[in-house]
Amino acid sequence: MIRTVLVGLWCGLVALASTYGGAYWQAHRTSTPAAADHPVKTETKKVKPISVPVISNGVLRGYVSVEFMFVMEASEGHGSGEIDPEGFLMDEAFRLIYSDTKIDFAKLEKMDIDSLTKQITANVNARLGNTRIKETLVKNLTFVPKDEIPR
Repeated sequence: MIRTVLVGLWCGLVALASTYGGAYWQAHRTSTPAAADHPVKTETKKVKPISVPVISNGVLRGYVSVEFMFVMEASEGHGSGEIDPEGFLMDEAFRLIYSDTKIDFAKLEKMDIDSLTKQITANVNARLGNTRIKETLVKNLTFVPKDEIPR
């Protein structure tokens, strides 16, 4: 008989403790989830194609034609007041490709596109003062020798 009373008391205490714990949890949980719980909305923007002259030993060898895209956080609207990074991306891409002397387009080999896009992203974000661009993508990369340019 004593065992039955003790089991009854034990069940009552467990029920009271779980009810109190549930009520305490409901009262003290945050009403809005943390910002890390929400995925960041991103958008992809296409950049106008650029043509970069390739000059070697003072002679024009041809042109590199490149189309980029970049991924950035979605803006709230056109009147957000922030600078559009497209111009900065085009400028940085032109500077990096034009000044790169390691690539010989006359004897074209594989180049490290990943390091080029990461360098462009880092340079643009440094110039803008924050991390607006999440990733730079190459849509098209073509070298046109000087001899094949239509006149």
